[in-house]
Amino acid sequence: MNWPLFFSTFALIFFAELGDKTQLAVMSQSAATSAKWTVFSAGVVALAASTAIGVLAGDLIRRFVPDERVIKCFGGILFLLFGIFMLRDVFLPRKGRRDGTAAEVAEGWIGRFVIRQAAAFEQAAALDYQALAERSADPAEQAVFRRLSEEERWHHEAMLGALAAGAEKDFPVTAEMAAGFPSLEEMTHTAAGNVSEAVEQAIRHELATACFYRTLSERSKLPSLRETFLALSVAEENHARRLMALGGATAVSGEAAALR
Repeated sequence: MNWPLFFSTFALIFFAELGDKTQLAVMSQSAATSAKWTVFSAGVVALAASTAIGVLAGDLIRRFVPDERVIKCFGGILFLLFGIFMLRDVFLPRKGRRDGTAAEVAEGWIGRFVIRQAAAFEQAAALDYQALAERSADPAEQAVFRRLSEEERWHHEAMLGALAAGAEKDFPVTAEMAAGFPSLEEMTHTAAGNVSEAVEQAIRHELATACFYRTLSERSKLPSLRETFLALSVAEENHARRLMALGGATAVSGEAAALR
């Protein structure tokens, strides 16, 4: 065993994969299920398979290009090209991409993992409401937050059930469809700030989530999924009403009027 080569290869791949799309995909899968070891095992096998392909390809290249300097120069050029493309996206964004535009929203949502992302949002909301219940000094607020936390856990289970029912295969998330979704920022729940600020943000989150489920209900082809998404949309609107009753409607008067 060539240990210096082993450790240098390990360090190169380990740090290259941190924050990479592969790790984010595994995080998304893990957030949507309690079978963590299954996700871990599948991820390890997938990385092992892709590494094996890379090793075999490298061996073939070495046979046809025996000069190591040529291989290193070629690899260096590829890395430079990847870096140039990344810098181009930063300093020369693609035409038509602007903050808050439909194109940007669509880019964030298009893909196979839209339902899994929604399941992760529901799970995060349940944890945040539980945290708010623990921080609040008002017994009435605590009761509301605990109830909302429990219902968000039910919603998370409902989304997992939708996945099991084939929701991701039911319809492709096109750019036109994704343009009707709220932004990822609006869908993200947080308990940051004081309780009053957290309630105002939670109202916006609930209304955005209701809009998201309503769009899924309108586009779904399976009757069972249409009913599930419609029920979730109504439930999220009810969550917003209950939060507004706590006094969080002052900063979201426009959203409050939409529910009347």
